[in-house]
Amino acid sequence: MNKDSKISPLEVCFLSSFLYRSFYIIGFFNLIIKISKEDSIFSIIISSILGLMILYGYFYINNSLPNHNIFNKIKKTFPKIISDFLISILIVIFIFISGFVLYNLSIFIKYNLLNDISIIPISILLIIAVMYISSKGINTITRVSGILIFIFILFVIISFISLINYSNPINIYPLLTNNFFNIYEGSIYSCILSVTPIFLLLIIPKVKIEKNSKYHKYMLITYIVNYIYILISFILVISILGVKLANIINYPDIVVLQKVSLLHFIERIEDLLSFKVMFDGFIFLSLATFYIKEGINNLFNIKPNKTTIMVINIFILITSLYLRIVNIKIIVYLLTIILFIHCALMLFIRKK
Repeated sequence: MNKDSKISPLEVCFLSSFLYRSFYIIGFFNLIIKISKEDSIFSIIISSILGLMILYGYFYINNSLPNHNIFNKIKKTFPKIISDFLISILIVIFIFISGFVLYNLSIFIKYNLLNDISIIPISILLIIAVMYISSKGINTITRVSGILIFIFILFVIISFISLINYSNPINIYPLLTNNFFNIYEGSIYSCILSVTPIFLLLIIPKVKIEKNSKYHKYMLITYIVNYIYILISFILVISILGVKLANIINYPDIVVLQKVSLLHFIERIEDLLSFKVMFDGFIFLSLATFYIKEGINNLFNIKPNKTTIMVINIFILITSLYLRIVNIKIIVYLLTIILFIHCALMLFIRKK
């Protein structure tokens, strides 16, 4: 595949769709419901409004220096010592977050699909798949996401049509029982976890996207569609399980899938439908690996090679197996640092 070939706006939008949901696998639903309870629905709505500011930041940086990726933009904006420091922070943070996602994705697969298999071989198989896709370049990653999005949409349609009959609106009430601080806190966490991963797309220079004059319009539409999906998902989870049960279950969005039947005669297809959650984590890991590789190549002026990808994925695997972090709030803090770095870039890039 030609590495200089253009990427269609729709392919990048499909890729962004997985990024918005990439932290579902690490307990996104459970965290927001614990904080906001029945008012989680309001937290998601407020989050969608706050997230527009992050999306605007992405658009602004994407428009600036359109011939360069994020690392070249940082180098052209800041002095060398500062730019190297910021790039190093981004690399370390995304290695750490990727290890966190890999560990939780492996745990999810073990307890939902492969109970009799240890987490280590699951993590190794996952990282090999990630290594293969990311080594093929950004064009392959976007095309894989383009294929998976249609499978994802099919699974979503089956899930929603089947689950709506089990929805009990009484479980959603009473609304506005929490103080505003809890609702707002839930919206902040939701916003950071849902939208911040979009900055990974800055590894793609704007000039590499064909018909990029319509790109931001497509991205905004994708953003709105994904938040509608998130909102409906929360409504279904709370209305089916109730807040108390959803609060103590690690994957309430997957538990509700146990009620799904296909055409009323194929039961227990929740294992198949749960793949839609795994797609998100897999695409995130593939793009993050490519992002880290480009950062290392840029930082140390290394020519592109597959050895770098292999070393990165070994580090991610080691991180996932030895740290075994399960506290999602740590990821929120790391994503906040990423937000600050991009805010600083927005502030100083105007002088260029």
